[in-house]
Parts: sequence; C-alpha cells; structure tokens
Amino acid sequence: MELDELKKSWNALDEQLKKEQIADEKQIAEMIAGYKANARKSLRRLTGWQRFSISIGVVGLVLLLSIWLLPSVFQINEEWQPKINILMIFLGISILAGIWWDHRNYRWMKNTRIDEMPVAVVSQRTATLRQWTKYEVIAISAWVIIFNILNYWIMGYYKASFGIQAILITFFVLFDVAVIYILYKKVAYRYLNDIKKNIEEIEDICTE
Repeated sequence: MELDELKKSWNALDEQLKKEQIADEKQIAEMIAGYKANARKSLRRLTGWQRFSISIGVVGLVLLLSIWLLPSVFQINEEWQPKINILMIFLGISILAGIWWDHRNYRWMKNTRIDEMPVAVVSQRTATLRQWTKYEVIAISAWVIIFNILNYWIMGYYKASFGIQAILITFFVLFDVAVIYILYKKVAYRYLNDIKKNIEEIEDICTE
C-alpha cells in the first residue's frame, strides 16, 4: 500500500515538473520573440532613415543640375559663376559618394534577417554596422570642415571684421556639432544600441 502511494507521489511530481518545464520553455520562447521583434523594429527604422537620406541625395542632385543648366533662372551672375561652379562640383561629388554609402548600408541592413540568421551572425553584422557608422561620423565631420572653409571663401566672410568672423565661426561650429549630434547620437546610435541590447539579451538566454 505504501509502495503504491509512493509511486503515485512520484508520478504526480514528475507530471508537475514536466508542466513547469513546458511553461519555462514557452516563457523563454516568448522572451526571445519579443527581443527579436524589438530588434527588427529598430532595424526597420534605420533602413527607413537610409531610404530618406538617399531620397534627399537624389533631390539634391536634381537641384544642382538645375542650377548648373539654368543659372539665369537662379539669378547667378558671371562674377559669381566660377565660385558657384566649384561649390556645385564639390557638392555633387559629395552627394554621389553619400548616395553610394547609404545604399551600401541599406543593402547590408536589408540582408540582415534577424528571424532567419543565427544570433551570432546578427550580432556580428550589427557590430559591423556600428563600425561603419563610426567611420561615417568621422567622414561627415571632415566634410563639414571642408564645406565651411569653401563656403567661407565663396561668401567672402573672410573680408568681414574680426568680431563678425568670430561670431560666424562660432555659429557654424555650434550648428554643425548640434546637427551631427542629433542625427547620430539621437537617431542612428539610438537604434543601433537598441538592436545591440536586444541581441545581447537573446545571447544571454541561449547560453543559460
């Protein structure tokens, strides 16, 4: 009699453990699905920013071409034409390089399939994207310096008084720093950090 009761107790305990294990596995699966969904959401927003950047680049090229072909419409006289041409060549090359870079990043993001790829692969591709973003920030910072110098010369700001030049340089520096900070710290790195965080959470669950 005692043996039968012991068997029943063991069977009941075994069933309980199986139910708890199934519940734990279901909870873990739901957590992983949630982290993947968050990572996909951030990745989609990044790809959206890349598409927007490419679109702005195309519009910029069309505008530059219009100015180049129809200078009279934009009231550009012969005195300003050589300087404007230099500026447009610089901007045209910059925009083409930017479109190529954005399209490269866009394709990389589109080919990063969080649901289909192993977590380690997604983590590696995300790390590569973060490194490219770092290079982009450095390149943009260098470009801004060159553009400001060129613009300073074209607009003739160097002819102004020392006080006016100091104000202009301070304004340009603060404006450029603010734009770069907002675009990268508050947008690009925000989503990259979110993806990184969610992928790390998945890696922690899978290694437990």
